[in-house]
Amino acid sequence: MKLLYTLLLTSSFLIGEETEELHLTSAPSFTAPSLPAIPESPKAPLLAKPHRNSFFATTLAFIPGLGHVYLGDLKTAGTLFGSATLSSGLENNKNTNTYSLLFSSQNITFYSVYAAYRDVRINNEQRGYRYTMPTDSFQDLTFAPFRWSVLKKPEVWGGLLGSLAAASAVSYFLFEPDSHIACSTKNSTILPFAAFSIGLGEEAFFRGYLQSFLAERMSPAAAITTSSLVFGAAHIGNILTVENDQVVLVENWREYLTYGIPFISTLGGYMGWLTHKNRSLQQSVALHAWYDFAIFLSQAVATPTAMAGSPRFAYSISF
Repeated sequence: MKLLYTLLLTSSFLIGEETEELHLTSAPSFTAPSLPAIPESPKAPLLAKPHRNSFFATTLAFIPGLGHVYLGDLKTAGTLFGSATLSSGLENNKNTNTYSLLFSSQNITFYSVYAAYRDVRINNEQRGYRYTMPTDSFQDLTFAPFRWSVLKKPEVWGGLLGSLAAASAVSYFLFEPDSHIACSTKNSTILPFAAFSIGLGEEAFFRGYLQSFLAERMSPAAAITTSSLVFGAAHIGNILTVENDQVVLVENWREYLTYGIPFISTLGGYMGWLTHKNRSLQQSVALHAWYDFAIFLSQAVATPTAMAGSPRFAYSISF
């Protein structure tokens, strides 16, 4: 009896173990339901800036600010227009005529044309242009004459010393010792410090805009030559001066046209080469500004000295 009970207990245990194992192995498996993937929100397309016409922009820029209105840059447009308005007011004020060229509307206009041409090309992402033009900002050009990194270059300080030496030699041998464009510290239309405004404005226009514009249509050498000839021709007006409220020719105006204008054109060619070599206006602006500063300073010192009766000290650079 005990033996039979033992066999029944053992068999029930085995049957239960197999049933449990069968139950575990045959139990259905459950997996978490897969959630549908959330689609990514579409990114906003990057719209290209509308292409702008460079010729139209620079033509408008002869009225400072209008070129940048066309480009949609109202901040720059307002700055240029405000500066031009301020300079015009100073030029029309007789009490501030000696400072007029520091804020000359001509130089603001020159810079406005260059800035419009530069910014329209940037707006167009430089597509369709083959010549790499300078892209210097107003701040870059303002501080260029005082940056050691610019002045230490041999082509800048060497070019400045060489051009002043050549101009002095030509002035000494071809002009009368006391002949110069009248300019004094007492009643001057051009102060020496105006050179920095003139250097910035003229280089921005003739090298920054005109040379780059021409280089798109001819070789760089031809562009430098042509823009330099235009630069020289733009100085023909220096043969005129105002005396007793009348416009008259300066002394030795024939010599100025014969020798001075070709020299200025040659100097313009050198500054054009500087711009092309560095793809920057900073070097030519520095050279131009300090060259004009030396000329205006020599003329300012020469005039009162000559009036004091010391003509041998009345020599000045005439162009």
